[in-house]
Amino acid sequence: MADTMQPIEIAEILTSQAVVLTSMVVIGLVLCFAGYRIFRVYSVAIGFLVGLFVGIYVVIDYFKENPLLVLLISASLGAAVFGLVFELGLIVTGAVFGFFLGLYLLPDYPIYSYVLAGLFAFTNLFLERALTVLITAVLGASSIMLATHMAVNGLHIYDILTDLGGTFDIMTRNIFLDLLWFTLVLTGIITQLVLHKEGKEEEEE
Repeated sequence: MADTMQPIEIAEILTSQAVVLTSMVVIGLVLCFAGYRIFRVYSVAIGFLVGLFVGIYVVIDYFKENPLLVLLISASLGAAVFGLVFELGLIVTGAVFGFFLGLYLLPDYPIYSYVLAGLFAFTNLFLERALTVLITAVLGASSIMLATHMAVNGLHIYDILTDLGGTFDIMTRNIFLDLLWFTLVLTGIITQLVLHKEGKEEEEE
C-alpha cells in the first residue's frame, strides 16, 4: 500500500502551493530578465520538467515500483535530449506562447490556441533572437503576475488549469496586475537586449 501511495505523495509535493508559487516567481524572473542569454540552460530545464511530468504519468499509471528512480531517469533523459537538440527548446517556447496568446485573444474558440501554438513554434525557429527575447519576457512577466494573482486570491494551480480563460479574464481587468505585467515585460526586453549587446562586445574583444 505504501508503494502505491508513494507516487501520489511525490506528485502532491511537486504541486504544493509553496513549491508552485516559488517556482513560478523564480522561473519568471530568470525568463523575463535573462531568457535569451541563458536559453540553452533554460532549454535543459524545460526538458527536465517535460521528462519529470512524463515520469509522473508513467509511475502513476504503469510502473509503481522504484518511483524515484523512474522520475530521475525520465527527467534526466528529457534534460539531455533538450540540451542536445537546441531547436526543441525554441519549439516548446513558441508553442507555449502561441497557446496562451490564443486563449487570451479568443477564449471562446480554443481550437485557435493550437493553431497559434503551431505557428509560433514554427516561426520561432527562424526568428530566434527577436521572438525568443519577446516571448521569454512575456512568459516570465506572465508567470510572476499569475503567481501574484494566485497568492493574493488563495488560488491553487489546479484552479488555474481548470479555468485558464476565466483566469486570464480576471487578471486583465486588474489595473495593478496589468501595470506590473507591462513594467516587467518592458524592463525584461530592455535588459535582455543590453545583456545580449554586452555579450557580443565581450566575444569580439
